[in-house]
Amino acid sequence: MNEAREHILKKATVLFLQKNFKAVTMKDIVDATGLSKGAFYHYFPSKEKLFLEIVETYTKMLSIDFESFSKNSFYEFYHDYIVSSFKKFMKLKEFLGDTNDEDDITYFTLTYDAMNLFPGFSERVKKLHVEELSAWEKVLQLAIKRGEIKSSMTAMQIAQIFVYISDGIGQRLIMEGQIRGIQDQLLALWDSLYADLKA
Repeated sequence: MNEAREHILKKATVLFLQKNFKAVTMKDIVDATGLSKGAFYHYFPSKEKLFLEIVETYTKMLSIDFESFSKNSFYEFYHDYIVSSFKKFMKLKEFLGDTNDEDDITYFTLTYDAMNLFPGFSERVKKLHVEELSAWEKVLQLAIKRGEIKSSMTAMQIAQIFVYISDGIGQRLIMEGQIRGIQDQLLALWDSLYADLKA
């Protein structure tokens, strides 16, 4: 990627994460990059085109390859998941030059704004959520079949509990500026739940 283009993407992403699409002006972005207006518009003719590229980059950086996780046990699967997710999140922070954990970056505004601005993005997000739950369900079905875990709940219900716990604690800790605490707190909750489910 061109160095100036990447510089614009990083600076603009931070602004969009701190505020929202509507609140960030082109002047804010140009000022943050330190480039001239002409140089900026050479790369991005509009705020919408810049935002769309940011959303695509952000989505790719945080995408999860569930097939790469261990299928030997449900325990190994969710441990692989949490390690991979945390690494991706920290890589995103590093890419943005964000080394401060106690900040005003929410990491949610991009998704919410993209769902409002771009037709079809909501469907993409829903599809990703369905794929995520499906991956968890498959591993849980195997775990139940092998006798690793036992429950009166279905594999999908257990999958939803694990995923929704992740969503909730992740959002809460990020909003409280406790980003680095996510991995340990989530793993402690998941391990406790797993202990109750273990056959």
